[in-house]
Amino acid sequence: MNSRWQASRIGLVNFWYYDDQEFPFVKGRMLLRGSNGSGKSVTMQSVIPLLLDGNMSPERLDPFGSRDRKMSSYLLEEDDGRDERTGYLYLEFKRRESDTWLTVGMGIRARRGKPLDKWYFSLSDGRRVGKDFLLYKEIGEKVTLSKKELENRIAGGGQVFERQADYMEYVNRQVFGFETVEEYKELIDLLIQLRTPKLSKDFKPSVVNDILSDSLQPLSDEDLRPMSEAIENMDTMNLNLKAREAGYQAAEKIQRVLDRYNRLTLFEKADRCCENQKKLSDTEREAKNQADETERSRKRVLALEQEISELDARRDAMEKERESLSKSDAVSLKSRELDLADRIRTRESLLEEKRRQLDAKQEQYTEIEGKKKQEEDRAYEKEKELDGILEEMQSEAEEMSFDEHDFFREELKENFNEAFSWDTHEAQFRKIKDEISRGAELLREVEARQREADDLLKKREKQLRETDAAQRRESELESVMVQAENEWKEALYSWNGKNTELKFTPEQMREMARFADEYGEKSDFAQVRQTAADLWISRKGDLDGEARRKRDELRDLETAHQEISEELAQWESSREPEPPRSDAVQKNRERLREKGIPYQEFYKVVEFGKELSEDPKRCGRLEEALLEMGILDALVVEEQYRDQVMEADPGCADRYLFVQPHYAEKSLLDVLDLNESVNDIFFNQRITGILGNIALGGKKETDGAAPGGPGHTGSVHTGSAHTGSTGAGGSMTAVCPDGSYQIGVVSGTVSGEHEAGFIGVQAREKNRQAKIASCRELLAENEQRQEVLQDEVSVLEQRIDQLKKEYESLPKDTDMQTAWKMLAEARLAVERMREEGARLEQELMEVGEALRELKRQAAEIAQKLYLNCSYETFRRADEAASDYRQHFYQLRSGHELFLQIRAHMEELGERQEILDGEMDQIRYEAGCARRELKKEQEEHDSILRQLELTDYEQIRQKLDECMEWLKEYPERLQSCVAEKTQNEERIRVLSEQSAQNEERIRELRRREEYLEKCFAAEQSLRYVELPGTESETAEAAEKIRSLLAGECRDMDKEQIIRSLNQVYFENRGFLTDYQIMQTELFEEMDQEAQKGDPSAKRLDIAARYQGVRLPFGRLLTHLEEEIAELKDLIKAGDRELFEDILANTVSRKIRGKINSSNAWVEKMNSLMGAMNTSSGLKLNLRWRSRTAETEDQLDTKELVELLKKDYRLMREDEAAKLSAHFRSKVEEARRHARDSGGMISFYQVMKETLDYRKWFEFQLFFQKGGERVKELTNSVFGTFSGGEKAMAMYVPLFSAVVAKYQGGRPDAPRLISLDEAFAGVDNRNIRDMFRLMAEFQFDFIINSQVLWGDCDTLDALAIYQLLRPENAKFVTVMPYLWNGHARVMLEDESEMEKRAVSEIEKQAAQEE
Repeated sequence: MNSRWQASRIGLVNFWYYDDQEFPFVKGRMLLRGSNGSGKSVTMQSVIPLLLDGNMSPERLDPFGSRDRKMSSYLLEEDDGRDERTGYLYLEFKRRESDTWLTVGMGIRARRGKPLDKWYFSLSDGRRVGKDFLLYKEIGEKVTLSKKELENRIAGGGQVFERQADYMEYVNRQVFGFETVEEYKELIDLLIQLRTPKLSKDFKPSVVNDILSDSLQPLSDEDLRPMSEAIENMDTMNLNLKAREAGYQAAEKIQRVLDRYNRLTLFEKADRCCENQKKLSDTEREAKNQADETERSRKRVLALEQEISELDARRDAMEKERESLSKSDAVSLKSRELDLADRIRTRESLLEEKRRQLDAKQEQYTEIEGKKKQEEDRAYEKEKELDGILEEMQSEAEEMSFDEHDFFREELKENFNEAFSWDTHEAQFRKIKDEISRGAELLREVEARQREADDLLKKREKQLRETDAAQRRESELESVMVQAENEWKEALYSWNGKNTELKFTPEQMREMARFADEYGEKSDFAQVRQTAADLWISRKGDLDGEARRKRDELRDLETAHQEISEELAQWESSREPEPPRSDAVQKNRERLREKGIPYQEFYKVVEFGKELSEDPKRCGRLEEALLEMGILDALVVEEQYRDQVMEADPGCADRYLFVQPHYAEKSLLDVLDLNESVNDIFFNQRITGILGNIALGGKKETDGAAPGGPGHTGSVHTGSAHTGSTGAGGSMTAVCPDGSYQIGVVSGTVSGEHEAGFIGVQAREKNRQAKIASCRELLAENEQRQEVLQDEVSVLEQRIDQLKKEYESLPKDTDMQTAWKMLAEARLAVERMREEGARLEQELMEVGEALRELKRQAAEIAQKLYLNCSYETFRRADEAASDYRQHFYQLRSGHELFLQIRAHMEELGERQEILDGEMDQIRYEAGCARRELKKEQEEHDSILRQLELTDYEQIRQKLDECMEWLKEYPERLQSCVAEKTQNEERIRVLSEQSAQNEERIRELRRREEYLEKCFAAEQSLRYVELPGTESETAEAAEKIRSLLAGECRDMDKEQIIRSLNQVYFENRGFLTDYQIMQTELFEEMDQEAQKGDPSAKRLDIAARYQGVRLPFGRLLTHLEEEIAELKDLIKAGDRELFEDILANTVSRKIRGKINSSNAWVEKMNSLMGAMNTSSGLKLNLRWRSRTAETEDQLDTKELVELLKKDYRLMREDEAAKLSAHFRSKVEEARRHARDSGGMISFYQVMKETLDYRKWFEFQLFFQKGGERVKELTNSVFGTFSGGEKAMAMYVPLFSAVVAKYQGGRPDAPRLISLDEAFAGVDNRNIRDMFRLMAEFQFDFIINSQVLWGDCDTLDALAIYQLLRPENAKFVTVMPYLWNGHARVMLEDESEMEKRAVSEIEKQAAQEE
């Protein structure tokens, strides 16, 4: 069993006014105290709830719930000169009974003017922030880690999370162990409510009730996601529908004007074809007539020339006669009288003609009037007949609920005298008729499908229960798995902590702990075993090696002991000391002995003189100098053996002394004497010569060289040499009293620490005795060391045995393996059940979908037709539809006949109007003629009266003849000349016209081809559909012109184009999705046109639908289809919202929340019932349901009972009640959303409406002693004592928290926080509040302005005094430790853990 997690530390790095601050807990307890603004609330809210779920919502950062606090403001203030800052927060947990650590935290990066970046992390491998893991890097200053740097530094010893949801799930899984994240959210919400300082403001039971209600977990966005998506989809579809309808209306407006333009354009092109054909025919006919007329005119010219010649002769004669007669005045009067008489006759004839024309027109008008009256009578009778048919159709339409008939009848009556679009209504009727038939067939299939669905639902319900049980088992085993992992890690750390030999480093422990973090199917404990084995082998190798070295050393000591003993024996048996010699030297001396060459060591033949014998230091320096120069142990050999000894012999080496020819003025002879053993005079001379060759220098320095240095030659300069010597030079051998020496160019110094032991018999004896003493001392040390080594070897062997035991006691993964096996089996079982459930769900979905589809289709048909969804209703409607169809065709044919009558009446009326105009014109012309006639008659009468007074009668006859002929002559002549000229001109003109006609015929034929091509292109667009226009081009053009002439003849094309442009620009904004644009067609045909040809170009409007270009008219069809489809989808979405989502998905979520809340209340009551207070106060909670707000809504109790059932298994009346309840809620939500004026969305109101917490209310009850149970109201609360008030307020809240924590794992920490803790509790009862928290085993972080927390009911508490004088930009932290007896001030908060442990141990020792 794992020991419980306990809050260990919190830390803030580069956050707010903290640089790198940590706050250790003591036994999971912490109190932050300080004045307002000191930072105690900021520090606390940065931990709870922030680091428990990572949610940085502003209202959660403020204990009062406001949105004023933003996380970014804690990193970058307005007056902060920085543009960027990264900070870290962390919370460390520790197992109570082992050194197992877990850290969770978050990183936050604020950049001015940019959104906040955040990430989350965990350390699960035992590393601790600030100890062996830093959240910053040192580069002259502390620079916090970036996210990437954190990932690299954590490596495999933890995790970094991008998403807050993943972090929250991880903290729950690793620390708290709730089965679902929703339960964990409920805990956090409760902790938030508990943290609020409103208890200190409103210290009364109603606040407790509010806190408990608010802490209940509402439906999350994820719970409401299906509903929100459905609402969003419906809103989107409604917006799309409105847009499509607006687009359709705009398109209709454009299309109406475009249709007129299209018809006019087609008419114009057809009319041009027809007119051009007519002109061509007329021109060809005219050409033939011109040829005939030209021939006639030539013959007439010849006849006229003859006639003119005769007239000229006759004129001369008549002029002479007239001259004689014309001298009288009567001639002028007579001429005028004749002219007037002629004009009067003409006027009278004209008036007679006008009277005849007027009578004929009047007769035609009367005849038309009669025909028109007959047609009016026929039209009246036909209209009565059609009204009767419409009445019969009305009753039939009501039977089949065909509402379109009313619109059809009204539209028909409004436009009764015009052509009607029957096809539209007929299509609507046929659609309704087909729907009625389909509805009857669908209703017959519903019952069979319903029985099949019921059977599947029962199977699915059973399978769901089994799957839920399996999923709960899986969740439990996941918790068991996490617990097994944590137990193994704790056992691992405990094992390592107890180990004395097999001790792993923190890094190795972290690596091994990752085995549990990553445990799975492929996990192999051999890896952990191998890691331990590697260390065991390594440690064993180290110990074995060390033991082996000790044994080897012991053996070496034994050998050394024997050698020293032997050496001691030798020294004790009169062996003299010898200078150290190399193997080559010893071999050479053996060689000399073998050859019989006598030699003597230098040190054996000399003694220190009296001058030196009294100064051991000088003796030591001289002997050391001779030793270093190689002279001390050099051999003195007779001269005769020089060549032999100087021969090179491999492996042999030695030094020899030979007498040189020069002598030093001061030499070794001055300080060394010959040994008494030298009694050979020749040998004595040789030794003396050698000593004289070695100069003895003083301390005099030469220029540029220090004494004893490389240039020191003091022995050379002490005096001149004896006979045969050379001057003192650099090649001289010399030694100085201070030990420095020279051998040729080599100079040297000595250490001065050498003690003379070779020169002189006494010195050698003393040296021997010292060697004996040294050997005895070495023997003693050797024996002592052997004893120590034997003990150490014994200890190492014990350690090796202990190492093996510790290795063999490595915690095995048996529990994890078993837990994983059980979890894998559970997951496999869940997967199988899910597959089976999916199969059943698929079957159920298919059957249900088919059933719903049948019901939906039948219901849609019934709803669409406003009919009851029953077969009998549809049968009667089908019969009525058959009668309706027959009457419809009668009505259609009758109306067409009626329109023909009306058309004939209009034609007759038009003819009357024409006759009226013609008669008015005749009357006007007749009136003008009468006025002119009257004037001419009056003038004629006046001339006649004048002629009666002259002699005209006498010459009248002759003069009349002359005058008459001469009068007629100019006319005749002119007529002849004019006719001749005319005929000649006519011949010329006809010739020219004939040539022009030939050219014109060619031009008209070319234009005919061009115009027919334009017409064919226009017709191919099929923008205008007319019957019987599929024939040849000429015939089609004539047909189209006749059909469109009445409509298009008087159209103003420019006005239509202006209207089209206007309506296009006014409405194109509604059609931007379809990229409509004005274009011109047939521009390429204009290139073929010649001067005078009409342009083939025409305006057009095109659109783009789903990426395809299409004519504008087809866009309307697609829009109609889209609108119909969207309406169907909206209806389906509305049904899904109420049935599949609200009454099924959401209701199931609400049911789960209510059941969970009831269980929570039961746990709280159980905890409070088991608690004994000093005052005997017993507390109890009830969660009471509320009544319905409207008649359509259910009481909470009834609603909860319905929610317990599966919607698919409800009775029809129960489903109807539930659906009506939610529909009422939805309508209420829609109304509130509308009333808000757009300030609140429908989804927000809907979420508020479905908040089940408002369907219930908490009531707190109490009982004192043997009294009856009463409700604890605010007024009753006022009568309580201070202690009772505190208990009544905090016991329910603390019980609520404990009840929530009981839903997690047993090892979860019971962590809470209180802002302004116990502010409403008097000082006498504060200790009881702390006792309560201790009894409930809470880990807590609380803050206060006045509390110190030093109460005897707490055995330990970490206290931190926060100081920020005058809102300084830094926080001073003063740590205190309460040890149960005294409050101790600490110098550094980092010492809190150590001092806390020591104080607690001291306290325990004192108590014992």
